[in-house]
Amino acid sequence: MRGVLTIGLDVGGTGARAALARDGDIIATTSTDRPTRIGSGGVDAGNAIAVLTPLVRGLITDGAGPVGAIAAGLTGFALLGDDLRVRLPQALAEATGAATVVLCSDMLTSYAGALGLRGGAVVAAGTGAVALGSDWQGAWQRVDGWGYLLGDAGGGSWLGRAGMQAALRAADGRPGGSDRLLAALIEQYGDPVALVRDLAGRDDRAGVMAGFVPAIAAAAAAGDPVAGDLLADAGTQLATSALAALPPGAPPEIAYTGNLFQAGPALWGAFHDLVSAGATLLKPAGTAVDGALRLAQGAAAGSLPPNAPLHLTRTR
Repeated sequence: MRGVLTIGLDVGGTGARAALARDGDIIATTSTDRPTRIGSGGVDAGNAIAVLTPLVRGLITDGAGPVGAIAAGLTGFALLGDDLRVRLPQALAEATGAATVVLCSDMLTSYAGALGLRGGAVVAAGTGAVALGSDWQGAWQRVDGWGYLLGDAGGGSWLGRAGMQAALRAADGRPGGSDRLLAALIEQYGDPVALVRDLAGRDDRAGVMAGFVPAIAAAAAAGDPVAGDLLADAGTQLATSALAALPPGAPPEIAYTGNLFQAGPALWGAFHDLVSAGATLLKPAGTAVDGALRLAQGAAAGSLPPNAPLHLTRTR
């Protein structure tokens, strides 16, 4: 008897990745660069459905068998309105025959991918920064993820902005500035005055600021002390969030995910040392797609933990 089929989806505003697994073993993958518009301020349910349904339908081959469950981790999950929470599961179920559909944030799929279906905490650091922890008995704790204006401490936009500020301090002749970062800022963005004016009117300013992180990493590698301190501070902030995400009674185990951890030894060293002082630091076991598949398996088996931050729809 052939095993249960599950589908995992990792969905961002500019595309999606999907995988089909049988009893947890991936047998097919696919992806699209078509914008889903999920994660933007004005989520378009019709557009998201038009992108995602053919994507998952393409995974199913003749004779593959019924799909037990599908799980989708979505950027901007908190922004999804009731319309999409109802229509998207229905559309995914119709496209795949899935008996159960799970919608959740990409942070939860990143958690399940990096740590597995068990207690602990995971911190994700890309343009933003957020940590999620659970005791896997019903307690869940989210830390940061407040966005680039008020939070995301240690994330790419936070770090890039700090680097830009250090460059502007050098331009002013104030203490704490970095001439190397100022030169990098001018090379990458041009006139600082024009950059500041441009940032004020851009919707993607968080991404623009995060785009300065490679220059900070290069300056630190070249021995710039200001850049090195900024990377170390980012690592400390990320470690602090990760430790704070562990609920009482949760296993003291922390995993990490996101490209920012590759920014340099100063960031990694500060993160590693602080986390290791209070918990066991684990390498990520898998990706967000792997996490979505694990959640789909848990949903198909009826073994998801209580109070998990997700939306579950039974279609039959």
